[in-house]
Amino acid sequence: MGANGIPMEAFMCGGVRLCVHICLLFNMFLKFNYLPNDFMQSIIVPIVKSKNGDLSDQNNYRAIAISTAVSKL
Repeated sequence: MGANGIPMEAFMCGGVRLCVHICLLFNMFLKFNYLPNDFMQSIIVPIVKSKNGDLSDQNNYRAIAISTAVSKL
């Protein structure tokens, strides 16, 4: 889950009616050339590259971005 707390399973199990509404929403984004900031928020999580390395060294980490499920659609 991303910052909005909606899991991807909610979209997969939402059925045809949800797909229609999401399609209408995305078409409006394209029509008005506007994308809300909430749809593009992500959480950055540092992941250790080498556990044997120096954990205080910032170069020993890589960043993983956890995006919202809506932005992945």
